[in-house]
Amino acid sequence: MSAAGGAGAERRVVVIGAGPRGLSAVERFAARSAATGARVRLDVVDPFPPGPGHVWRTDQSPLYLMNTPSLFPTVVPDDGVLPVDPLPPLRGMSFERWRLAVVAGEITIDADDAAHLTRMTPRSYPSRRMYGVYLAWVLRTLREVLPPTAELHAHRAEAVGVHVRAQARHRYDVEISGGQNLPADAVVLALGHLDADLRPDQRELVDGAAEFGLDYRPPAVPADVHWDELPAGETVLVRGMGLNFCDVLAQVTEGRGGIYTQEGERMHYHPSGREPVIVAGSRRGVPYRAKGEFGGYCADGARPRHFTLEAVRALAARTRGKLSFDADLWPLIRKDAVRHYYAVLARTAPEAFETDPQRFLQELDAVLASGDDHPEGPWATRAEALVATAVVPGRNISAVRLARPFEGVSFDSHDAFAAAVVHHLDRDVHGALAAEDDPVRMAIASLNASRTVLKAVLADIGIDDASWHDELRRSFEPFVEGLASGPPVLRIQQLAALARAGVVRFLGPDPQFRVDEEAGCFVGTSPWVQDEPVHARHLVEAMSPPNDVRRNISPLLTSMHREGLVRVRALDTVDGVATVPSTGLDVTAAPYRAVRVDGGAEPGIFVLGLQLSAVQWGVAIAAEAGASAELGARTLADADRVAEAVLAPRPVRSGPLPARPGPRPARERPLPAGE
Repeated sequence: MSAAGGAGAERRVVVIGAGPRGLSAVERFAARSAATGARVRLDVVDPFPPGPGHVWRTDQSPLYLMNTPSLFPTVVPDDGVLPVDPLPPLRGMSFERWRLAVVAGEITIDADDAAHLTRMTPRSYPSRRMYGVYLAWVLRTLREVLPPTAELHAHRAEAVGVHVRAQARHRYDVEISGGQNLPADAVVLALGHLDADLRPDQRELVDGAAEFGLDYRPPAVPADVHWDELPAGETVLVRGMGLNFCDVLAQVTEGRGGIYTQEGERMHYHPSGREPVIVAGSRRGVPYRAKGEFGGYCADGARPRHFTLEAVRALAARTRGKLSFDADLWPLIRKDAVRHYYAVLARTAPEAFETDPQRFLQELDAVLASGDDHPEGPWATRAEALVATAVVPGRNISAVRLARPFEGVSFDSHDAFAAAVVHHLDRDVHGALAAEDDPVRMAIASLNASRTVLKAVLADIGIDDASWHDELRRSFEPFVEGLASGPPVLRIQQLAALARAGVVRFLGPDPQFRVDEEAGCFVGTSPWVQDEPVHARHLVEAMSPPNDVRRNISPLLTSMHREGLVRVRALDTVDGVATVPSTGLDVTAAPYRAVRVDGGAEPGIFVLGLQLSAVQWGVAIAAEAGASAELGARTLADADRVAEAVLAPRPVRSGPLPARPGPRPARERPLPAGE
């Protein structure tokens, strides 16, 4: 049988991964089966509970929060967003719609969970556990309303291999732990976060910890770590100050009986006496910026003017070859951020201008509307000259200062640096609470709004390989994540309180961690803080394993690569002579069939989610409730295209299909999935 089967035949589909992406795939198969009458058997494979999966499982601490508000995430499309609407009980059932239905008594869940949902608002940040309760409800509801043409079977096991059985009734054989094999006409890889090999410097820390009896915690999903083993009163070095850092702090403070009290914009922390002393360091020296307290996920006043899909499509039509991020996209993103910053500054602080603020905005708009072919020079140069003459020194916006507020600044002691960081945190809190009345927050909100457009641009129009690797992933991605992917403002208020209470100290920017063999302990230093090194017997990597198929240790992907069914996508370098491996799998254009090692497309293996990071950007971001398929609901549209392809009545040939344009197979060096 072909990958899709003949008309009227039952398709057997194995979905590997039962978290949000896998759940959306199951929902799409069920909806399309009901709409078309196509018969399908769905086998969902995951060692973790189906629905919540690994990250969102419901047995984790309620202290772990999402970094999107209740009104944002969904795994179910709204009516009219996709060609086939969801089954009736699930229509439009985003997390927030589900929460309101629970509050109204229309949906019955655990009484304590229902009471918690009642205390929330659309702008509250749910716990990951509570989002898992929602995901479990979606799956349970799907089971109850499956059409008679669909079957659903969940397997609490790990998929360890996919094998082609060319002469068998079904093309694929999915091997799962426990010795069972599942026949399939199509396989959907919705793998989510995978464990990964450590970097060389991290392996050195592992070896040092083993030699001297130290405690080293490598990157991990926070709910997998036993935080209660960190001893009270001892110094703990922490590398990373992103979202996982907030999780570490929650467990060793509130999780140990500490209490926060609110006084105005500030919080105060009352220790339980069971906390360790956390000394944290990151490249920027400060945590991610707090999310602004806007009415919605994005600020209404920060909608893109220059960086729009229409503008980029027009630009692509005029450009020979692929677009470049730095040359073509970043200028448009930057124009929007600059315009939003100065518009709010003019409205809220007219004293920040040497000239009439409204006249300045008119002149700025004229500059931003122009390009680099102006007789007086590039638009950026002219904008900087205008700002220099019209804006009070120190009130201008600087990308460097936004991303790295202490860039090039040295401190005489850890105490001096801590004081500077706490001042920075208090200002960040004030700006987040001011929301649309804060110029910096609106510039960041503009960058956040641009991310949604950028995801669509990269998936549908694309940029050249070298630009993707060097400009987007290495430069822009860490810059924008530190600004727009931050935690709720509550977490920054808490961090400032912990610093004032002496529970948290800061190592400094660009930290270095090593094992001191003479002292038999870990050592943390920063070149920007001139003080004694920090010694500790405990070191925590406050980050999840990287989303990089080159480094993953998945037995499934390792086996599939060995059998030639998948390969790492290689990117051309600037000179076009060599290639560099990307972080994701090589796939065709949507519906994203896997590309084999020999360069052909494997007809019945589809990829969704994180392993699409070579052809999509922002793959970890959830689908946005109420968004279009082209923009915020793209992950749902991806799942729908897979379901459409598999359930199509026409047969699909099992030979090679045209692959997504990429490097020639001759350049491909087979890479084991863990290399």
